[in-house]
Amino acid sequence: MEIGQTQRAWKMFTVDGSIMPDVPPMVATSWQRCYGRLNPTQKLQFNKLNPDTLLATQVASFNLISIARPILEDIYQNIKPDDVAIILLNGAGYILDMLAQPDIRAWLMETGICEGVLMTEMQVGTNAFGLALTERAPAEIIGAEHYCHQLHHIATAAAPIFDMTGHPLGVCGLISPLASYQSHSLGMMVAGARGIEAQRQADVLLAEQNSQLAQLNVIMDAITEGIIVWNEDGLLIHANNYAAQMLGVPIQQLLGRPIESIAAYPAFLIREIKKREPLTDVEANIKVGDQTLNCLLSLRYVIRDAKLEWVIMTMRPIREVRELVQRQVGAQAFMSLDDITGESAQIKRVHQFVRSTAAAGASILILGESGTGKNALARAIHNESLRRDGPFLIFPCASMPGELVFSELLGYEEGAFLKRPGSRPSKFELAQGGTLYFQDIEALPLEAQSILLNVLELGLVQRLGSDRPIEVDVRVIASTSAKIEKYITASSFRSDLFYRLSTFSIHLPALRERPQDIPLIAERILKRMSLQLGRELEYGPGVLDALKRYSWSGNIRELEAVLGMAVAQMGTASSARASVIELHHITTTVRYLKDTSGASSGELLVQSMGETERDAILQAAHHCHGNLTRMAQVLGVGRTTLWRKVKRHKILLEDYRKNVEEVG
Repeated sequence: MEIGQTQRAWKMFTVDGSIMPDVPPMVATSWQRCYGRLNPTQKLQFNKLNPDTLLATQVASFNLISIARPILEDIYQNIKPDDVAIILLNGAGYILDMLAQPDIRAWLMETGICEGVLMTEMQVGTNAFGLALTERAPAEIIGAEHYCHQLHHIATAAAPIFDMTGHPLGVCGLISPLASYQSHSLGMMVAGARGIEAQRQADVLLAEQNSQLAQLNVIMDAITEGIIVWNEDGLLIHANNYAAQMLGVPIQQLLGRPIESIAAYPAFLIREIKKREPLTDVEANIKVGDQTLNCLLSLRYVIRDAKLEWVIMTMRPIREVRELVQRQVGAQAFMSLDDITGESAQIKRVHQFVRSTAAAGASILILGESGTGKNALARAIHNESLRRDGPFLIFPCASMPGELVFSELLGYEEGAFLKRPGSRPSKFELAQGGTLYFQDIEALPLEAQSILLNVLELGLVQRLGSDRPIEVDVRVIASTSAKIEKYITASSFRSDLFYRLSTFSIHLPALRERPQDIPLIAERILKRMSLQLGRELEYGPGVLDALKRYSWSGNIRELEAVLGMAVAQMGTASSARASVIELHHITTTVRYLKDTSGASSGELLVQSMGETERDAILQAAHHCHGNLTRMAQVLGVGRTTLWRKVKRHKILLEDYRKNVEEVG
């Protein structure tokens, strides 16, 4: 509207509240909000902050002022007016900053406008600054469009400033005398507001990125692995502190350098990088100056749009990895001397031997029949020794495939096998500071025997494909159930290795040689089974006597198997005797064979016909789950005949049927 029309429209509204059609909708709405709240002709009483409060408000809005000031100065310099003021307000509507010549500043002071003044609509009526805050949109108020007559001689234009969430941060605006107001003023203020928003968003994003980068650096430095990253040009762009420590070079000297100038990498690693093949935990030797860094490497790649951007390498010193493996593997050797059960003179001699030799570092050879507990004794020796905190590794000579013996025993260096990238440590290295147990030593190939002899004599091991000897400190324990002298006579076992291994040798007696220990061992086995089954088990009359009479060619292992079968024979019946191992639960061979070790002829206790018949019925009942018809078919007798025999032998078929129901 023209100035005259605007003046008439204002007079009409202030007199009777009617609005002319030409009044802009935003202005008309603002007038209606002010109507009845403010006296349009009365002198305004501006709400102004005191100097201390103004300073505190400016400090609170420092980020907004620091971003907006350069942008508003650029606008002000481009306008170059003598009678224009550029103003910045906070979200509450207080003027925080003003750019103006002294004359225009003094002119505005006469009106009541300066830093610290509140310019909201409710305080000073319709104005561009308050309207921009209320409507959250750019606003332009010229002359009589101001609700209060005191402001009719000025023109104002303003645009709101928002943060990234849409919350209003403040307003930037322009004030000029009505006569000198330019039509492009509002557009400049909108551009200024958008510029402030963009700059603030950029600063916020940059601050967030810096914060995230700082957090990432803290996380990377907390990782106990060396991490280095280089770009497609081979320039190192990131390294954590652990990598710098491993390489022995400060981070500042690493960044920006070509990766090949920092260290020399093995050929296989360079090939994999060129092919962009990922690697996981591959052992490699990296040369840094005159030092060789033996570490475990992993490689990953960042590829975008089929273009390599980054190569990420993680490194862990193989020594630390090995120590971790050793702690985990060594924790498996739980056995102690208490697990070598017995009160016989033979077992007491074994206990005394272990206590006297455990602290020594020499090798030990354990002799004894299969099943006598040689593995348990080897673990007990380890846990009684000064090496108890070190690893306990087993090398199963009999079950190790021939083609793997040497690579497992010696390990190998990278390049030794085309199909196996990287390196692998020897068993001696993995057992460093602990015990390496060779189970069934007689099955170790002759070539491997030579390797073991060299390690025992020199304390050095050399991996396959390597010319670098590695010093090792390992105690060797070996065991055999064979007559080792026969192997020496047949030239399949080295006599010098036998003498070296048998610096200390111990014989584990067979179970038949110490029958007084059988009840103790059986009770220990029964306790373990009770824990596994969750119910108390006990022996019935005559069971322990039968166990003591048997010769036990399979020793403790056979005893465990027999008792396991007896428990399975019992089933899970709920009768009063369900947790008692009765004599008929024990296998027939054990029940009726005496120990023949001292007899001139194998003496047998032959069971009666009735006992044999009862055993056959019991086995059929267990197999057929108490089904009388199926039992008769299995035994080859009539159902009625079998029923009479079941009654005569007082066999309760219900127990076997209940077993099926409970298991089902």
